[in-house]
Amino acid sequence: MRTKEIYTVSRLAFEARGAIEKRFALIWIEGEISNLSRPASGHLYFTLKDQQSQVRCALFRNRRRQLGTEPENGKQVLIRARVTLYEGRSEFQIMVEQVEPIGEGALLQQLEALKTTLQAEGLFAETHKKKLPAYPRTIALITSPVGAAIRDLLITFERRYPAARIILLPSEVQGKDAASRLCDRIAQAEQIEGVDLIILSRGGGSIEDLHAFNDEQLVRTIFACNIPVIAGIGHESDWTLADLVADLRAATPTAAAELATPDQRQLQEWVNQLQTRLTDVLERRLRDHQQHLDGERRRLIHPGQKLHQFSERLTHNWHLLTQLQRSFNTHHLARLKQVETRLLHYSPLQPIYQHHQRINQLYNGLNQHINTQLSARKQQTGEAAAALTVLNPLATLARGYAVVRNPQNNQIISGAGQINPSDPVQIQLSDANLNCIVETIEIIEPLEPQ
Repeated sequence: MRTKEIYTVSRLAFEARGAIEKRFALIWIEGEISNLSRPASGHLYFTLKDQQSQVRCALFRNRRRQLGTEPENGKQVLIRARVTLYEGRSEFQIMVEQVEPIGEGALLQQLEALKTTLQAEGLFAETHKKKLPAYPRTIALITSPVGAAIRDLLITFERRYPAARIILLPSEVQGKDAASRLCDRIAQAEQIEGVDLIILSRGGGSIEDLHAFNDEQLVRTIFACNIPVIAGIGHESDWTLADLVADLRAATPTAAAELATPDQRQLQEWVNQLQTRLTDVLERRLRDHQQHLDGERRRLIHPGQKLHQFSERLTHNWHLLTQLQRSFNTHHLARLKQVETRLLHYSPLQPIYQHHQRINQLYNGLNQHINTQLSARKQQTGEAAAALTVLNPLATLARGYAVVRNPQNNQIISGAGQINPSDPVQIQLSDANLNCIVETIEIIEPLEPQ
């Protein structure tokens, strides 16, 4: 008789776990996340379900850190996991290794990656935002020609700022060709003369519906556009890359029209205020000028009266001047008589005449004295000339005398002691000099006085 094999609960759970893990290695499972739990341990616990079944999942902390995105309730995901059995409660569960979004989740992941790239290039920087015109004259609308967006835009423009010229550039806003079509319309708007603002708009929708506004080519076209661009795409909660690169983002198409234009009621109120202020200023200035004019009018005198006054003043001044002239002449004539009398008393002619006579007397006396002195000097000169003639050595030489000199020192030889035989001597005659040699010296006895 065959013996029955009996399993304990622990053995059953253990062998069941081994069988399951052996049968299912790493597999990919698709489903929707629900019942997500984030305990303080850092692990994640959630349920992965589809329309018929569900399975419990565990994502441990170390694996969670390696994920690119956080799991969220309601998201369709693709999970790479190990299938196992929790022996403690014999519960079938999934040990998650990797989580990837699918459907909308994948689009969001791609969108985030493109957003990061474009942001790093500076396409979303505030420094590149262009200033919007305060009072746009021509606005280009790039949107679908049908739908709520164009209707809301036109109604808002008509209500707020009907003076603006609106140019509709219809374009597809959804589908595979929508992005390139939008780029073409932006380029077309740049070619239209006078366009100073572009509004890129559409109604709300899912992320797939708004995919064209997340196109990289469209983002770069908006960035390179020379005309300011307002993006009014979807609802307030929606956002696209076109919103980020645009010069201004509006929450809705209606908000885009409101941000693009001033309110005519506010403008009218502002104009009314300016008109009131202008009127007040003009009235105040008119009052000031009227007061000034009245003052000038009071000061103004008729030209005839003014001339008459001037004529009277001129006549009065002429008589006064005539009297002053006569008085001046009479006074100065008397003054001149007095001065003339004083001048005659102090006239220099009399002293000059007296001095002239004195000078003539002195001149005559001087001439007489000079003639006397000249006669005396002539006599003295004749006497001196006679004496000089007698004492003139030349005259003595002319009488036969001679002067003997020592030619060596030009000394006059007056005695025999001054010379020796054979000495040269120079004898000066009246008309010649004789150079001689002394041969002999004869001493002459002095003559005895008689």
